[in-house]
Order: sequence, then structure tokens, then C-alpha cells
Amino acid sequence: MKLGFRRFFLRTFSVFTIIPSMSLFAVAVDGTNLKLAQDSNIQADSKSVHNNQDKSLKKVQDAKVLKVCSDAGFLPFEMKTQKGEWTGFDVEMMNHFSKSLNVDLKMIQISFDGIIPALISGKCDLIAAGMTVTSEREKIVTFSDSTFTSGLSIALKNTEENQDKYKSLEDIDKENNNIAVKTGYTSDIYLSKTLKNARILRFDQDADLVLAVTQGRAKAFVSDTTYVNLMDKDKQSKFLIIPTKVVADSFSVAAKKSSKELMNSFNIFLKSWKESGGYARAEKFYFQDQLWRSQVLGVK
Repeated sequence: MKLGFRRFFLRTFSVFTIIPSMSLFAVAVDGTNLKLAQDSNIQADSKSVHNNQDKSLKKVQDAKVLKVCSDAGFLPFEMKTQKGEWTGFDVEMMNHFSKSLNVDLKMIQISFDGIIPALISGKCDLIAAGMTVTSEREKIVTFSDSTFTSGLSIALKNTEENQDKYKSLEDIDKENNNIAVKTGYTSDIYLSKTLKNARILRFDQDADLVLAVTQGRAKAFVSDTTYVNLMDKDKQSKFLIIPTKVVADSFSVAAKKSSKELMNSFNIFLKSWKESGGYARAEKFYFQDQLWRSQVLGVK
């Protein structure tokens, strides 16, 4: 979720094979990339132990810049305005964190399915990309305290037939039905474990999920509840929204396992940001008032 609809919300799992923007085939974990990420992590942790000192925070302070990998288009967490400037809830959070460290913030655009390898390879210090905490990812990266909580929802065309026929995911899980998801998101993993008959269509951009349903290539799409609700409002209730059994997944910032000092510093900041009211103000701006819509979508 470039914007108009480039990509509205959510993500999960470890590392997936890079595939075309749409595939009718099941996507398995890319064992090669996962192993490379794990091996890189082991090497990084080994060096940290050898040096007997975690320099992750000092490195950022000495460089006077905090590099954060993200994937713009996941509204309203990370977006780009029509002028190409970064904005969003996660971006504001990282802006405040960088100011607390007295350093500049550098946002780095990385496709979500390559964002963990980018972190491990040193392209950035942290990931702030609406990333859901999973056991698979926890083997590779360290997660911060929860920065946001959201569930998963299903969106179909809002027609009388669909209202009568579909009340749950089980109703949609029929042969010849396609369900669209974003590659690597929690929705992708959830459907991979849940569906028995319907086919999964995987896309690289959130906006493609909406198009797949409106153009009739998919019966429904599944994404995080925050995105689906926002999309539904923008589409003036043209979609029928159905909940799933996933109601509360946590988003978190991610760091290399060796970056314990940097992560500890972020957690201290996050607690302070919440206690000072900064978190609540950002939440109101991006999720309730939605004053960013004209800058990002060109609409009020």
C-alpha cells in the first residue's frame, strides 16, 4: 500500500524467494537466502563476541546518521508524498528516535522481501517497515518492544451475492477462488497454513491486491486490519470486510542480533515517547485525522 494506492498495509515471515509480481504457485521459504542471512548473523555475532563490545549504538552516533530500511507504500506507516518525501507513522517514530540520539535520519527504500538480507548485510542499522514479529524472523533478527498491534481482515467486492454467500474465510476457501496477498506478509503465511482449496495469488505491492479484486482476478484479498479499514474508507465502502481469527499481531522495529545496545536505546526511547504523549499524537494524526492523505494520495 506509489501512491494513490501503491501499497496500503502489513507484513510477515522470514525470507522468501523473489518471484514475479503475481504467481499462482505456492511460495516456500527460500532456504538459500535464509541460510545466508543466518550465516551472516552468526559471523556478525562472532565478531561482536570477539571484540567483546557491542558498538552498534556508538557506530550510529559516530556516523551521525541512523540508517533505516523500509518499504514505502504501506499506508500510513511508511509512505512517500507526491514530492517523493518520506512520511508515515514509522517514519515519524524513527525521526524522533534519531533526534534523541542527536543524529540525522536516512530512510532507505528496500523491497520488503529483501529487507532482512539488507539489514544483515549492513545496508541499514534498523528496519522500520510494519514488520510483524514471528518465530522464524526471531531466529535471524532482534525485535524491539511492540510499536503497533493489528490483526488481519478479508476484503471482497461489496455485492448482495457476496454478502449472502461469504461470512468467513472458510466460505471463501473453495476451488476456483483466488485470494490475493502481499508476498511475505503475515497474511501470506496465515493463508499458506489455513487454506485447503482456494489458490493464493501473491503480489509485490499492496495496491495490486485491491486491483486483483476490483478487476475480478481474485475473489478477495487479505491484509492487516488497519490497511483494510483505511482502504475501505477510501473506496467508500465498495468492499465487504470480514474478520479473520488473527486479531492481534505486533509490529516491531528489527535489528541485527549483534546490535543489542542500539535496540536497547530504541526501547528506552519508545517507552519515553509513549509516556510523553508523542506516540498518541502520531497515532491520532496518521490513523484518525489522516491529514497526510492530500500529500500522499492527492485527496482530502
